[in-house]
Parts: sequence; C-alpha cells; structure tokens
Amino acid sequence: MLWTPDTPPDGGMFSAGEIVEVEGRPGEWELMKPGPGVWTVESARLEDRVSAKVSVSSLQRLADTPHIRRGDLVMQRYPEQERAAVVGAVVRLGQWVAVKSYTLPDGGVCQALDSVDRLEVVTAEQLAAAIRLDVVHGTHMGRIVQAVVTARAGQFRVVCRCAPGAGEICRNGRKVTWCPSLDSAHQLWDWHVSGHAPVGSVA
Repeated sequence: MLWTPDTPPDGGMFSAGEIVEVEGRPGEWELMKPGPGVWTVESARLEDRVSAKVSVSSLQRLADTPHIRRGDLVMQRYPEQERAAVVGAVVRLGQWVAVKSYTLPDGGVCQALDSVDRLEVVTAEQLAAAIRLDVVHGTHMGRIVQAVVTARAGQFRVVCRCAPGAGEICRNGRKVTWCPSLDSAHQLWDWHVSGHAPVGSVA
C-alpha cells in the first residue's frame, strides 16, 4: 500500500504528541510528525529541543505516559475553575508538567507550568455550552456559573461581589452551595438578595 501523510507509519500504535523513549537515544521524546516507516521526534524538554527522524521499531511506550499532550485544551481539575488553557508542551520535571498558555482580558498571553495530574482535557464545545450569567439586584452584582469539570460538571454556583473570599454565596457556613439546575441557582441568588431560604440546592 502506498504511504500517504494520513497513513500512520506504525499502524496507529502511536500518535502525534505522545511522549516515548527511543532505543539508543537518552531521555524522552515527543512524536511530532509521521513519515513512511519513521517518526520525526523532538526531545521532550523545556529548552534546547533537538529534532531527529527515528524508525518506528525504535519507539518504546513509557510506563507512565502522560494523558495530556501538545495542543490539548485543558482546565485545572476543580469545579470552580472557569479558565481553559492550551498545552504547548509536556515535559518531565520530577513529575509530568504541562506548559500551558491562555489569553488575558487585555489580549496578552500568559504562560504557566502546571502538573498534568491537576489538569483535565476539555473541548471548545464544552466551554461554549457552559452557562455564565450576570445577575444584578440593587447594589448586588453577581454571576451564575456552571461547572465544566469534576463530578460537579453541569451544576451551578452563584457569586456576588459583596460575598467574602472568592465571592461564592454559601448557604451553610463557608462551604460552597452547588445548585443542580439553573432555576435553583436563581433561587439561591434570590435568597442572597432577599434573605428567603432557597430550595433545591445541594451542598
């Protein structure tokens, strides 16, 4: 069969962005581009990356291959997180870390390192579907925010500028009150601005 750029050189055993070992070469290597019987690889490190072409037979899968790879859209794995970032590289610095970047409100780009164990891959569709509503009542200015990741995904929290700390409205002490529906989130907001206890919220 004639090889084409869409034909994996290894029958699909490996894929671009995966980090592997290469027989006869020290360190770890990121798979960049396939070719007929070979892969173009780059040394998986922060600086002074070296490129090389290696045979498919020399590739060895790592025992702890990271689940995050270059190009992934990721969020930190906690339910209050709203910001997503794009992974530019994954390297081992004692543990696997991702070099991620995101756009600031002023249009600038911020880069940061984060442990891959703290990250979850998301899609642009998930982010676009997540509800973010501004709510205002008198001097109260707040937001209703839907979680994207963790077991709380799909649930809602309510924040207000007048609330302490991160602004979460809490029904029971300092514990964030999560709401199972948009209606119950609106009820929590109404309770916050009027003092009447809402129904349907979950701890």
